[in-house]
This record gives sequence, C-alpha cells and structure tokens, in this order.
Amino acid sequence: MAVELLRAVGCLQYSGSDRESPVLEVRAKESLFGREKAFTAPIDTGFAGYLLVPKALYAELGTMEVPREDFGVYSTMAGSVTLRRAEVKITVGDKELDTFIETPLHGTGKMLLGRRILSELDLALLGRKRMCCHLRPVRKLKTT
Repeated sequence: MAVELLRAVGCLQYSGSDRESPVLEVRAKESLFGREKAFTAPIDTGFAGYLLVPKALYAELGTMEVPREDFGVYSTMAGSVTLRRAEVKITVGDKELDTFIETPLHGTGKMLLGRRILSELDLALLGRKRMCCHLRPVRKLKTT
C-alpha cells in the first residue's frame, strides 16, 4: 500500500455577504474570439452541473453554445430548470479543463462551481480556518 502526502496550497478565504462559502479563482476562455474572464466562484457540492454563470457573463463567453437538446436540465425544489450550455476552457489553480459554462434559460443566473468540475480537482476545505485550498502531492510513501 502507498500513502500520498499532500500539501495545501493556493488557499482562499471563504467569501460571501450573508453566509460565507468556499470559493475558487477561475479563469474562463472561449475559443472563438479568445475572450477571457477571471473571477472568484463559490463552490457548491449541491449543484450537479458545471460552471453556472450570470446571463451577462454567458453572453460574453457563450460563443460555443451547444444545441438546445444538449442543454442541462436539473431538478430543484421548485421544479426542473433548463440551463443553456456552452463550451469553454477554464483554469482553476494549475489545472486546465475543457468544460462548459451554464446559465438559466429564464432568469438572471448566478455564479456557482458545480460537482462536474469539482470532481476534477483536489481540494481541501479547512472549515475552522474558513479556507479552500488546492492540494499538491509532496511525495508517496510505501507502507506494509
């Protein structure tokens, strides 16, 4: 059995006005015109999707929108919600991912980083310190 030692790096303080939430710095780039935006996004393990963004940001970066039949449909307590979806490349920490941004078909939207992206990242939530950190391998140890 091998054990991997990890180091917490690139930590960000939780953020938010009402209830503080873990956040990550994200850089998103659309490939058609090369437009790029950097922002801080709250992480939400309750959101099964990709990167939810407000309609105005989607208007700037959503140039590679997928066909309507490929839009995301998510169940909420208020019922089903359909989200427009567009291809983007994002950078979170030192990880670059080909993924999607999403925004509601109806309504203004908000910023959330969902599980489809979070599952590609190694993160630590340090609750008492109110910090969200990237994890980097330090070394592997062999144990018997």
